[in-house]
Amino acid sequence: MSKEFLLKAYEQMQTMRLVDEILLDLKMQDLVMDGFHPYSGEEAIAVAVSDCLRDSDYVISNHRPQGHSMGKGTTPAQVFAEMCGRRGGVSDGIGGPMQWIDYERNFYCGSIVGSGITIAAGVAMAMKKENKGDICVCYFGDGASNTGSFHEGMNIAAIWQLPVVYILENNQYAEAMPVKEFVSADPISKRGEAYGFEGVTIDGNDVELVHETVEKAVKAARTGEGPYLIECVTYRTKGHYGGDPEHTYRTKEEVEMWKQKCPILRAKQKLVGLGVKQEELDAIDQRVTEQVQKAKDWALAQRFPTVEEAVDHVMLPL
Repeated sequence: MSKEFLLKAYEQMQTMRLVDEILLDLKMQDLVMDGFHPYSGEEAIAVAVSDCLRDSDYVISNHRPQGHSMGKGTTPAQVFAEMCGRRGGVSDGIGGPMQWIDYERNFYCGSIVGSGITIAAGVAMAMKKENKGDICVCYFGDGASNTGSFHEGMNIAAIWQLPVVYILENNQYAEAMPVKEFVSADPISKRGEAYGFEGVTIDGNDVELVHETVEKAVKAARTGEGPYLIECVTYRTKGHYGGDPEHTYRTKEEVEMWKQKCPILRAKQKLVGLGVKQEELDAIDQRVTEQVQKAKDWALAQRFPTVEEAVDHVMLPL
């Protein structure tokens, strides 16, 4: 990959990380209007996947939509406003965490574990009928791989050779249960092969490897070669949700070990090896900090929806 791509990826990952950290702080102040699930540690996946997509491609997300959505183009200001239930969010503060829709960017998410897998198959079926070369990307976690929707969605996607790329973010835990204790397949990507299409497992903290793998999968989906399952092995360095008592299921030593594999740290080390000066990286960090802080301040200055506006997007019979 080029130095230019790595520089862009580094800035995007830093933006996602800072937005995530501020959101966690806002959640602790009870300013995020519902449950919040941190994405810190998994940023390489959203950045690399998004770089392979067209504006017309669709993305179906899940419990951690903030990184996925920013990858598709949603601004930090829109993310902050939506998370905090303010007008100016992508769904005008009506959706909130896990529920928002960024219609202009073909981005959708929902809170039911695994539900996006079958929804993505339906979206991909429509795309196949339209025959414009667009695809659908579906993010989900290791826990969702045990749901009925996973098997139904994968099966129908394979039978109809649908243009869908499934991105399994294996962050080692389904809430508090280690993945090894609830998934029989190792790696989980074998389950794609069971349905007759390619499944691969990769290092999800290597932004270049994720990009290379997804680029191949996206090309295959666009050219009618059917679905693709990519298991990205990663780690969430924060709790499953804001306030999660992490010590009940994992050790500080384990968390620290994974922090050494941080995708941002690895990209930074690679850039330094390519001759990028520390001053240039510091300038990026400063720019990100200023932009994200400004976005947060703007979002918190926006008003809440009124009771009357709660039904703005509800269809009522005449």
